[in-house]
Amino acid sequence: MLERLPEELLERILSYCVVSPLTPSSRPSWHANGFRDRLAPLLVSKTFFRIGNPLFYHTIHIQSASQLHHLLSTTLRPNPSLATHVRRIILAGIWADAGELLCLCGNNLKLLDIHLDTTHLPQPVNSYIRDLDAEDFCEGLKGVKSLTHLMVRKSSNVYLTQPRPRQVLFELAKAVQEWDELVRGYTLFKVLLLIFTRSSQTSLFVSPMTRDIHYTEAPSRPSFDL
Repeated sequence: MLERLPEELLERILSYCVVSPLTPSSRPSWHANGFRDRLAPLLVSKTFFRIGNPLFYHTIHIQSASQLHHLLSTTLRPNPSLATHVRRIILAGIWADAGELLCLCGNNLKLLDIHLDTTHLPQPVNSYIRDLDAEDFCEGLKGVKSLTHLMVRKSSNVYLTQPRPRQVLFELAKAVQEWDELVRGYTLFKVLLLIFTRSSQTSLFVSPMTRDIHYTEAPSRPSFDL
């Protein structure tokens, strides 16, 4: 009976069942029912699969480097067309493979939520060590052109003077100047703006089309209707 409805209406109905919410599930990582609940409508019929499959990849939560590597190696690299359906990416860290993910999504990506972390070294070192994860991630930012919403967050034990956060924020400041469609930017730490003004960079969220910009007191997970 549902399949007799207009496809536009079916798509809207399925979006409530298939699209992952911006706020991740509070269930433990080994609890897979949330994933299965989203997948179940796609198995109802060929029509549901055709309409719901793009919705399934609309929002992607990445909690670890291993999860991201598995997503790329088993799904997006063999089927790069699936990446064109991704509109929102929530990253719990900075990883090299995230740069590839950003490149695959390209101009289709509309929301990027990143959690700054820091490099974990086995022992203190005095010499400079390249952060390949940060470098590859920042390289991927260059492939994003149509972002409309950006969220930058960090843990209390991550400091903006550390090499990785500083490098990522520096590249973000340059990337934002190319994001003409950016309408909202959130940060959860006040010092961010000061860092970029002192380094002679344009303020982090300056964009010709910017309308609603917040530097502090952002919601833990803003509700963007994308």
